[in-house]
Amino acid sequence: MQTQSERGIALVLALFLVAALSVLGASLMFLSQTETYSSMNYRMMSQSRYAGEAAIQKAANFLLDPTQYAIQVADLAAYNYQVSPVTLVANGKPVVLSASASVASNYAAGALTPGGVDVATAFANAAQGSLTAGYGTLTYNAYATLIAMQKIDSYSGAPVVLQTWQITGDGTITGARSATVEVSATIETPKMPAYGYAAFASSPDCDALKFGGNVKINGYDPAVIGGGGTPTVSSDGGDVGTNGNLDISGHVDVSDKLYSPRQGVGACSAGNVTALTATGKIAPANGEVHLPGFVAYPTPTIPAPSPLVAVASLDATTCANLNLTVGANAIAVKAGTAQCYVDTTTNTITINGTNAGNGTTLSLPTFNLAGGANIVLVAAPPTATIHNVYDINSISLNGGSSIGMSTTSATEGIIVNIAGENPDGSVITTPVDFTGGMTSTVDQSATGCPTCSKYDASLLQLVYGGTGELKLGGNAQFTAAVYAPNALATIVGTADIYGSVVASRVDDQGSGDIHYDRNLQGSVWVPGSTIIGTFTWKRY
Repeated sequence: MQTQSERGIALVLALFLVAALSVLGASLMFLSQTETYSSMNYRMMSQSRYAGEAAIQKAANFLLDPTQYAIQVADLAAYNYQVSPVTLVANGKPVVLSASASVASNYAAGALTPGGVDVATAFANAAQGSLTAGYGTLTYNAYATLIAMQKIDSYSGAPVVLQTWQITGDGTITGARSATVEVSATIETPKMPAYGYAAFASSPDCDALKFGGNVKINGYDPAVIGGGGTPTVSSDGGDVGTNGNLDISGHVDVSDKLYSPRQGVGACSAGNVTALTATGKIAPANGEVHLPGFVAYPTPTIPAPSPLVAVASLDATTCANLNLTVGANAIAVKAGTAQCYVDTTTNTITINGTNAGNGTTLSLPTFNLAGGANIVLVAAPPTATIHNVYDINSISLNGGSSIGMSTTSATEGIIVNIAGENPDGSVITTPVDFTGGMTSTVDQSATGCPTCSKYDASLLQLVYGGTGELKLGGNAQFTAAVYAPNALATIVGTADIYGSVVASRVDDQGSGDIHYDRNLQGSVWVPGSTIIGTFTWKRY
């Protein structure tokens, strides 16, 4: 009887086990399905994100391509760029370019691309598209908001407009299931100081910077004069930089840091550029700083050569030969009442470009001077707010000749643009040669500028856009800011350079030191390398 009462228990247990296994199987099926959906969602999200990034890139390509988009300085009046985001003066709303159906464009009416197409229309066509991903189709579009805008005066000619855009891109995948991801990034073209280093070589190659002998690199403040009437130097500001390699031999002392995007190891070669090659005293003193990318210095505008005959010596007819008005004396020239005066006693020619109109460039020929001849170029009078600009074919100084400048204000100097060509169009191999000459100091007399420093490099800027060789230095102090991003700058003679040198290659193998004028840091700006940053995304 007891045995019969337990009959069937195995069936009950089997049913319980089957039920448990069924629940477990269903759970595994549900888990598998969840994993499948999760993987699918991740794939769709990733694909949509990549589509959103494609929208960012398409919009950035449009905004950074000068053949598709270029804002003109003359158009700035249409914008209020004193606020962020930048607004249109016409309606006070943020400036927007859009290829998205959900965001309207708000751009200056009638603004055209360099190709003559309406800017808003051109952007809408450029910043959208589609991609094929497996069996699905990805679509993307973007809109851009102008966050900031500024104008800088650059060596590249006309003023340059720099902009910061926030770009938002949407990427969408459609099908049985759909997904949309929003991606946001900021593109910015910052300004950077043209003279941020004692010396910078823009070449990406080996030996772009080459220092030998007993050269010292350091910095100074032109207002702080020490013993002997020369500036007090310090390690602060003794930085050098290059897109390539610094080669040091001898007993060179770079008192601060080396900046370079290079990180090669071993011997420098064409395929393996190291930041530093040191075969003498180990330098720089404060190590290396790795730049995030190559520094692109814009090529300055190359002026047309003057058709006037080259000047080899100075006499009473020189001013007339230069088609310049003859002044009564050098003081009258400095006051801006005349353009040219030759003092035969001191063998000096003083030239003032102010009479041509403040800011007007005065075109001068080649100067091949010897026998102690001197050129003095006059800056703008203190009532002006500009530098006088002189275009000169080339300058060669020998036999103790000199070139210098005269100003009556510590804020007004001169810019000398070197054409580097003869009137017949032939290229001058060495457009600047100071081997046997010097640069004269600022006139600190009562009729000059008593408050000016002889070592203020911003007062004399030497600009050259060609690829020739500049022989700088000479036999006496050279104070100037040199901007020649495509040229070879060779430091010659025994004289020190006070200021800054920007060239494709810089070679200093003698005893002429380079002292960086720290006041140059914010004197002249050039466009920096474009940066894409603050990258974020989210899924709808």
